[in-house]
Amino acid sequence: MFKRKSNKNFWHKFDLALIIFLSSSLLITNYPLPINALEIPKKLREFKIAKTPDEREPEAVKQAIEQIPVTQPSPPAQTNPPVESPIPPTPTSSPTPASTPTPQPTYRPSPPTTRPAPKPTYRPSPPSTQPAPQPTYRPSPGSTQPAPQPNSRPANSSRSRTPKPTNNQGTTNNRTSGGSPVSGSKIPNARPINFVDIQLGVLAPGDFKSQGRYFHFYQFEGRENQLIQIRLVGSADQRRSSNLNLNPFMILLDPNNNVLAKRSSGETGSNGEAKDAFLFVRLPARGVYTIAVTSRNPGEIGRYSLALRNDRASYTLDESEQLTANGSNLRKNGSPYNVSKFEGKRDQLVSIRVDSVLEEFSPYIVLFNSKGQVIAADNDKDGRYTALIDRAKLPEDGTYYVVVISSVPQRTATYRLTVF
Repeated sequence: MFKRKSNKNFWHKFDLALIIFLSSSLLITNYPLPINALEIPKKLREFKIAKTPDEREPEAVKQAIEQIPVTQPSPPAQTNPPVESPIPPTPTSSPTPASTPTPQPTYRPSPPTTRPAPKPTYRPSPPSTQPAPQPTYRPSPGSTQPAPQPNSRPANSSRSRTPKPTNNQGTTNNRTSGGSPVSGSKIPNARPINFVDIQLGVLAPGDFKSQGRYFHFYQFEGRENQLIQIRLVGSADQRRSSNLNLNPFMILLDPNNNVLAKRSSGETGSNGEAKDAFLFVRLPARGVYTIAVTSRNPGEIGRYSLALRNDRASYTLDESEQLTANGSNLRKNGSPYNVSKFEGKRDQLVSIRVDSVLEEFSPYIVLFNSKGQVIAADNDKDGRYTALIDRAKLPEDGTYYVVVISSVPQRTATYRLTVF
């Protein structure tokens, strides 16, 4: 009996060992499948997943940009040096002194609180009653005479100054002015201009002169994000006697007298027609803006007309960008370019305008569709510092790309792009 039980236990143990061995062998044979599965991602890296049409569009545009001719119609050589603003920017010295003295008095009262505290008590003890009536007695005679002077100055600067330019404009050509600054500003002989009337003037000897040029100044109130347009027309008078022919030039200054934009008359007026300069600007802040009117050529005199109007255009795209070698894209020849896109409809008429804000470069623009096909290019033959695509017809619905480059390779500047 004992032998039978031992034999049974032996066979049970043998069966158990056999089962364990077979199961483990099956597990080992099944493991290579997941191990081989780990090699699948490595092989997938050798294949590229196809991009969607929206992702392929920028690549097609980039390839088309490289096909733009390197040499565009170069602008005429600028013989005269650039015209600078005769009015320096208003110094912003108010924040600097406010920051420096504030920490100084805060550190001073902390040390004297221990010992020097009784020392300032001697100040009220000495005859402070005597110096007290002295300052009170001094302003009393001064208040009788200087008091009306400051009261009269603001009255003349804010209200009585406004009719003076209107009288000068109505009687003469506004060229014999007193030369006093207007309402605390450093702008000489500034005259008001509104959004209705047209200002007529003549640059002549006796006007404010800077850089060898005569200047007239006009001021107006502007709002933040207000769209305005300014037109300056010079006379095309070619008479031998009293010739008043003028190549006009204007500079727009912000409330702090910083230069916002410059514009000259371009290349018009060759056939005897009047020469004009246009400015389209979005005002950055609320305040008083100044228009400086002068001539492109130093020492030139002549007649002009100036008109200020609200810009009624409805812009699909309005951007102020910089064409730089660092922040912009670069072509293979090293020239920077910027790309802006907008959504268009089939048979939609689109106009695109790029203005060099400070007349630093001659822009050139090309309109592409999403396939990289050229829809239109710059057709403004008169603007040296302006590129214009006038009423281009879109072939289909989709995304369109506007590419801005310089006619002169590797030229950088600030510009404004508008699509309307």
